[in-house]
Amino acid sequence: MKDDLIITDVATSVEKIPLKRPFVTHLHTVNEIQAVRVLVKLNNGTTGIGSATPNEVVTGDTLATLQAVIETVIKPRLVGKSLNRFEPLMAALQKSVRYNQPAKAALDIAIYNAWAQNCRQPLTALLGGAKDSMATDYTISIGEPGQMVAEAKALVQKGFHALKVKIGNRPVREDVATITQIGRAVGPAVSLRIDVNQGWTYQQARLGLHLLEAAQLKIDFVEQPLAADQLPSLAKLRDQTCLPIMVDESVFTPADALTVIRAGAADIVNIKLMKSGGIYPATQINQICEAAGISCMVGCMIEAPESLAAAVAFANAHQNVCFIDLDSVYMAKEFPSANQLTHGGDRLWLADN
Repeated sequence: MKDDLIITDVATSVEKIPLKRPFVTHLHTVNEIQAVRVLVKLNNGTTGIGSATPNEVVTGDTLATLQAVIETVIKPRLVGKSLNRFEPLMAALQKSVRYNQPAKAALDIAIYNAWAQNCRQPLTALLGGAKDSMATDYTISIGEPGQMVAEAKALVQKGFHALKVKIGNRPVREDVATITQIGRAVGPAVSLRIDVNQGWTYQQARLGLHLLEAAQLKIDFVEQPLAADQLPSLAKLRDQTCLPIMVDESVFTPADALTVIRAGAADIVNIKLMKSGGIYPATQINQICEAAGISCMVGCMIEAPESLAAAVAFANAHQNVCFIDLDSVYMAKEFPSANQLTHGGDRLWLADN
């Protein structure tokens, strides 16, 4: 019997999409969406589409290294393999190179896109079909307090009901004062999600969490208050606060998720396809967390539409994904075209429609 799902070629190109304004976190400043777009071609004529965004301070790669790894290392290991042998194919992808998770994610996303096309089903349905839609938050990057408050009010007027706020560059009391101003300005119906991006010491985190509790705001979680490897201290913080602690940079792989769970270091885990290496390992992370009674969020880097659409499909597929932070599409100067906002039949759901 002829196998018509054999990978015959992998092609790449570079995408750059300017942002409306710089996006600032404790770790870095981003001025444009950068991505490597990947096309995986099958011998039956199907072309799967994916993309990956590098991040020097999180995943340790650049646009040039990402593209080079895909072209020179991963591509030769995948050409000739079949989607009919899906698990061996994904194992070959994950073992093709150490680290370089975004490069793996680009191929993973394109393979899933090709699979969904051949099944003639939306990817969300194929992965689990748990939900029809989820509303994303919008992330307010670090800026002057007045600017951050004004942006928060404008975003709520546009229809966002949850705001993620980046902090960590100023003294703790100043950061909490800014969060409090935002909370008072947008009102109790709007959820706040605080992201420190590893910016606090343990003592600063204890103070910050105490002050946030005292402010009595509607806070969904505080994300990565300590350095990624400080799991014992994260566990201690969990025992000392009523605010849920989310980890992001602490979990890249399924093995990382197990380590965090065993340490008691998180209430919630932030899964990003660029960190995990794509949908296949992200599914494993979510299953591990679900088995341990830990819910997940699906987040993103400042990513291109193709990988965001895949993340939306993954998030909607799983009951254990309770939050999404997939907002970089709104940060682009030019809104993506309709075909960029689809992935295997799934449309990127827009919170302010």
